[in-house]
Amino acid sequence: MAKKPKPGEYPAKLRIKKNDEVEVIAGKDKGKRGRILRVFPKVNKVVVEGLNMMVRHQKAQQTGRTTRSGVQQVQEGGRIQKPAPMYAPKVMLVCQQCHRPTRVGYAYHAGEGKLAMRKYRVCKHPDCGKQVD
Repeated sequence: MAKKPKPGEYPAKLRIKKNDEVEVIAGKDKGKRGRILRVFPKVNKVVVEGLNMMVRHQKAQQTGRTTRSGVQQVQEGGRIQKPAPMYAPKVMLVCQQCHRPTRVGYAYHAGEGKLAMRKYRVCKHPDCGKQVD
């Protein structure tokens, strides 16, 4: 993983969140789309479902949990594939309206009461410009 920032030094704010659909714009999975499972803002990384897969060789082991019949459960061994974190600037948010990868802009909703100035994300395409969330 990337080195941690020093105290008082933080990476740029991530404009993507968990459950967003993203497209990879660089690397071995370029052009593929997936959903974000986890976000690590301090190290500027994201985990995307089904992309940047890594293989872990794992032994079979007992989990220590017992079933209702009193038999211990066994975790399978072998080659286990799981998604690894990838650098956040390698992915781009996909707009839900125009279905194209887009840069993220922000706009404010001028409402009344508690939600007087609500910030939301918008698509940066000139012919779309719709609210993302």
